[in-house]
Formats: sequence, structure tokens, C-alpha cells
Amino acid sequence: MADVVGVGTDLPIGESNLANLRSLTGRMLGHVEEQLHLVGMCIERDDPDLSQQVITSDFQVDQLEERILLSTVSTLALRQPLGRNLREVVGILRSATDLERIGDLSKNTAKRLLTIGPMMDQLPRPAMVQLHHYVADQLQIVGDLMAVEDPETIQGVLRADDRIDELHNSVFGELMAVMKNDQALIAVGIQALFMTKNLERIGDHVTNIAENLYYIHAGDVLPTDRPKSDVTSFMLDEKEHTS
Repeated sequence: MADVVGVGTDLPIGESNLANLRSLTGRMLGHVEEQLHLVGMCIERDDPDLSQQVITSDFQVDQLEERILLSTVSTLALRQPLGRNLREVVGILRSATDLERIGDLSKNTAKRLLTIGPMMDQLPRPAMVQLHHYVADQLQIVGDLMAVEDPETIQGVLRADDRIDELHNSVFGELMAVMKNDQALIAVGIQALFMTKNLERIGDHVTNIAENLYYIHAGDVLPTDRPKSDVTSFMLDEKEHTS
């Protein structure tokens, strides 16, 4: 994965400092993308070994976040960057937090997949696969955006969050129907509800990273009250997601 976008020349803070931050962020992104990719494989087929791999590999993401934190604090204290250089350092720190959360959510999803096991065959697997694929695609797009300045594509990622919410609403409704029709599947269905909520939350963190990139490029923040299409908090019936 390419490193984070380059910066202007507001203040020479040492190319090695920024290069180190970009490299660490690129490595962290690569680990998180791999975690999410393996989660997708586990949704498509029951694979306890892959699920366990996602769980055990999360410590690498945590270690990289800690290194980024230490490096950004050092850069801010010793180099005192200004302008776009400062925005990039701050944007990297904020994005690292989102990447760490994506890693945690992937790990939690893998744990729930271990619990669900072969019972996944009784659940709406295709809908869950579709949700995962869309979220993973958006993470890949954001990763590519870290290497280039493309405001139009950044806006596309922000708009895609609505589609993620719509897919999550649909999966939620299908899972509600499964549990309503067969009470023996309620326990596993609840695990699946949490799992798909994790995927929706990953989408939110991907959107946050896109907003961080916008901040780096534009020097401004987007409105924090962006509309959400997730209606699952208000759904009591499996048909409500179509209304």
C-alpha cells in the first residue's frame, strides 16, 4: 500500500519525519486491509483457522498505532510544523486511531464468526458477503487516496457511507426475519446482528479517514452532522427496512 500523501513546503520539518509517519501508516493500513480481507473469506466459508489468524494478528495493528502516536508527538514537539505539514501530521494521527478501530472491529467480527460456525448456512450469507465486499472496497479506495490528492473521489467515499447503511439495513431485516421464523436461530442470529453492525461501523471509520484526507488537502473540516441512513435502531419488524 502506498504511503500517505505528500505535503507542501510550509515549514521544513525534516523529510525523514514525514517519511517515517507515512511508512508506518501505510504498514498499518496494509495489516488492517488484510484483516478485513480474511474476515470476508470467513463470512463466505466457515474457516476457524482464518478467524483465529485475524484475532491473533491484531496486536501488530496496535503496535503500529503506538509507534505512530509516539512519532507524531515527537514531530509536533521537536519540529513544530505549520500549515499543511501540521495538517498532515494531525491527519495521520487521527487516521491511525480509525485504523486501530477497524482492526478491533475485524477482530471482534472474527470472534463472532467462530461462535456462529457452520450455522452461517442458516443465515443470509449472500447479503452479509455483499455488505462486507462494499465496505472492503471503500477501505481500499481510501487507502489509494492516501497516495494522491483526489477531492472528487474523497467525496465519493463520503457518499458511499449511505450505501453501506442501506446494505446494513437490508441485512438487519433479513436476520430479523430468520429469527422470527425459527426461534432456534435467535442466539446465532444475535451474533450475526453484532457482526454486521461491526461492518457498518468499519464503514463509518473509513468515512472518517476520508474526512481526514479532505482536511489535509483543503485545510478545512467537513460538517460533523452528516446524515445517516442507518435505521436499524428503530426497526422492530423485518419489513421496516423497506419502508
